[in-house]
Amino acid sequence: MVFSTFLFWFAAIIFAGSVFCLGMGIGRWRRDSMLRSHCTERTEGKVTGYSTSQQITGSTFLPVVAYHVAGESHTVTGPTFASYTASTVKGDGTRDGHRLQRTNITDIDDLPDGLKVYDFSDAPRERMGNALAEPFPEGRRVPVFYDPDKPSRAYVIRMCPSSSMTKTFLLLGGIELVAAIVFLVIGLLW
Repeated sequence: MVFSTFLFWFAAIIFAGSVFCLGMGIGRWRRDSMLRSHCTERTEGKVTGYSTSQQITGSTFLPVVAYHVAGESHTVTGPTFASYTASTVKGDGTRDGHRLQRTNITDIDDLPDGLKVYDFSDAPRERMGNALAEPFPEGRRVPVFYDPDKPSRAYVIRMCPSSSMTKTFLLLGGIELVAAIVFLVIGLLW
């Protein structure tokens, strides 16, 4: 009886974790789907700075883009990426006298789904600054897609596929839900 009670409580705790993870995953997936379906109008925005609250990796921050719709000013942070990876490259960031790029962004009109940021082992971090400042310098004009019914709802350049975080929440929530059911059944049969 004591062991079955333990299994019931264990199943309840795992079930609570699955509800949390599935809720987070579904919420993020719904938000992304809503942005894709509602943000149908396009305007041009301008990079005005970098978000100190949305740090990607190390000292890499997302651009803050200001845009105007019907005489009202709005800001949006982005573009977003499905995943982020930081790697350290040996050396000072130069090869054959040419400076290597700090990110895998080669053209902002064809952004990669996953952002890769490269740090150079011999270069002091103070000199490196924000890796997205080069492809997105302050003052750069970028496309912004917004919801005509709620212009403050927007994204920059393109809506990337669901993030790895969203997929992780959904997968973990599903695994936890199955585990909770298994422990509940074992507790009932015990």
